[in-house]
Amino acid sequence: MATGTDAIILAALLDHLSGLTFSPALIVALPGIAFPPAGQQKPDSYLQVSFLPNQTETLSVGKGRQMHQGILQVSVYWKAGVGYVKPLDVADRIIRHFAKGTRLVSNDVKVKVDSKPWVSGPLQEPDRVQFPVTIPYRSFNA
Repeated sequence: MATGTDAIILAALLDHLSGLTFSPALIVALPGIAFPPAGQQKPDSYLQVSFLPNQTETLSVGKGRQMHQGILQVSVYWKAGVGYVKPLDVADRIIRHFAKGTRLVSNDVKVKVDSKPWVSGPLQEPDRVQFPVTIPYRSFNA
């Protein structure tokens, strides 16, 4: 169980992401966990999550409330040479799942997606194309 504020924020964002399903299912590569597992090859298409917390700001004099802010990036990786429509559809589903105004709560920590997520790319790799989806968040805590 997460106890630090950034860990709780990440857990809340990942929990929300886990509520998004695709058919066929897409494997999600989580931050800090070896991917693919030892002895396996990367699938043609998958999601990769990066957690990018930013500087925490104090919003009042003294200890006051702290604003934690950052980005959850969910990159859509897709087999090269089959076009951009399907990976962009996946990116759009992620954007809609984390729509502006989405509110999450975990261990009394409230997290809000404070602006509409967006897709960037395409970033062409030898065997895959990547479309990063940027999800900005903020959390106000004591």
